[in-house]
Amino acid sequence: MKKTLLIIGAIFAALMLFYGAVSALVNQGHALGSSLMTFLLVIGGTAALIWMVKSDP
Repeated sequence: MKKTLLIIGAIFAALMLFYGAVSALVNQGHALGSSLMTFLLVIGGTAALIWMVKSDP
């Protein structure tokens, strides 16, 4: 049960981060498509850096 609540909480937090970042970019005058692309590039870059650090022998 605790694991399920942790997973649900993590998904909720990720969705709120996504919503907050995209809505902030849209409120600054960016188009929705470019806001989504910016968010995906930031998340992808972060994931790539974490992957590179973890795979370093």
